[in-house]
Amino acid sequence: MKKFFLVIISALLIGFTVSCAAAKTDNTNSTASASGFTPGKYKGTTPAGIIVIAFNTNHTFTLTETIPGSTDPMSDTGNWKYDTDRKKVILTYQNIADRVTTFSVINSATIQMNSGSAWTPSTSGSDYNLTLQ
Repeated sequence: MKKFFLVIISALLIGFTVSCAAAKTDNTNSTASASGFTPGKYKGTTPAGIIVIAFNTNHTFTLTETIPGSTDPMSDTGNWKYDTDRKKVILTYQNIADRVTTFSVINSATIQMNSGSAWTPSTSGSDYNLTLQ
């Protein structure tokens, strides 16, 4: 139980740090462009678990994570925005103020989770790719 709380506290601190850094610049586009990000349902199995995220056209999202060794998925909701300069999708959570998750846009059907998930503070590489379903 202590390990669980330690992981949660660590993730919150890392999320807060990333959130502060991300808040310094805001070059976001309120609508996704045809050459950039395609809203829809993305899914992937990463080292952090099974990730399913639905990016709605009204800029809301629903994220479901099932961590390894669990059958109980965690769910979060909030808003997303697309940063055209950095080619990143940035999530703002409804109930978790200090968590930030960003996704790099690889191509029109693939995004890559690259920072701030609850269980993984920093990610990169194709192991973290999610594909449009």
